Amino acid sequence: MPKKLERKLKRQVAKKPWSKERKRAYIYGVMRKTGWTPSHQKRKKKKK
Repeated sequence: MPKKLERKLKRQVAKKPWSKERKRAYIYGVMRKTGWTPSHQKRKKKKK
């Protein structure tokens, strides 16, 4: 789902007259609001 949502957001954002940085921030913010977390912030499993 996140990849599909990201593609949808990129299409919507392409129509807006924002800077590239602002567009990326918008996509990131919407993804975070839906519950998505970046791979570098996910909790790592502990080894036994």
